[in-house]
Amino acid sequence: MPTSQRVLITGAGGHVGGRLFAHLTTSGTRTRALLRSQQSLPEWASRAEVVFGDLDDASMRHEILRGVDTVVHLATRGFSSVVAPANQVLQAEEDISLSLFDDACSVGVSRFVYLSSIHVYGDSLVGQVDDSTVTRPNSDYGRSRQRIEERMLHCSLATPTQTVVVRLTNSFGVPISRRPETWNLLMHDLCRQVVSSKAMVLRSDPRISRDSMALCDVVEVLATIVSRAQPLQGVYLLATGETMQLSHLAGLVQRHAEEVLGISASIEAPFRQATVPPTFTLDTRRLRDAGVRIPNNRSQEICDLLRYAQQEFGRISV
Repeated sequence: MPTSQRVLITGAGGHVGGRLFAHLTTSGTRTRALLRSQQSLPEWASRAEVVFGDLDDASMRHEILRGVDTVVHLATRGFSSVVAPANQVLQAEEDISLSLFDDACSVGVSRFVYLSSIHVYGDSLVGQVDDSTVTRPNSDYGRSRQRIEERMLHCSLATPTQTVVVRLTNSFGVPISRRPETWNLLMHDLCRQVVSSKAMVLRSDPRISRDSMALCDVVEVLATIVSRAQPLQGVYLLATGETMQLSHLAGLVQRHAEEVLGISASIEAPFRQATVPPTFTLDTRRLRDAGVRIPNNRSQEICDLLRYAQQEFGRISV
């Protein structure tokens, strides 16, 4: 649903930001998109105001906030089990995120949406988990996101800016532009393996649980949060609410690869932990109780990602 407000998206060239940029712009929302570097953009991007620059520049922050009603802050690195962000990178992102928040509040931005991560839960990611579950991050990434959350929520008590922290589960989907690092993500890696070798080798214990959400669903929810006449406030968990083992997720990719590409792929799971990995369920009741519908188009996004992987890595004979 389009909104008459002007929305600033930071990280508009990223994993989530790129898709949200496309969704809001093509739906008619007045969008200002911040990208770190010059790049070729799709035709629809001409309908938005595109700015290239870095948030560590105070003058840039002040300029991009001019006339903005809502900020959706996505210009942070996602977590990757393959390449974890260095501590100095995390600290820089933490400082920049909090500076942007302070600047947004000082100029009277109405709404600030910060995309956090379920990695803030850490050791608490066991059993039933919701927005109020105590956070016990067990990684530098999770601790950094926790500090950003706490500072924003504390400062929001003294400002009229509505502050929304969205704790996002694992997500996957087709990017708007080539981003090699996204192929480290679980579902992306599985689709790449299908196209490249007709085989999926799980790099972790197949019994490990994941709540994997399609990017099309993530951006639909974020767009709803942005366009709501009655703003949200506080922490909201965003997930499918359906946890699957890695072996099950690989099975979904296997089935859809047969359907859309005609590829029969095998699944190999050579690694197992000594103990059974814990299971969890992400409860999104607070978001749903606020009237936000959480769609589930996982199958469609898997099919689209498989087609995209085939385009990127070449057609193989079947």
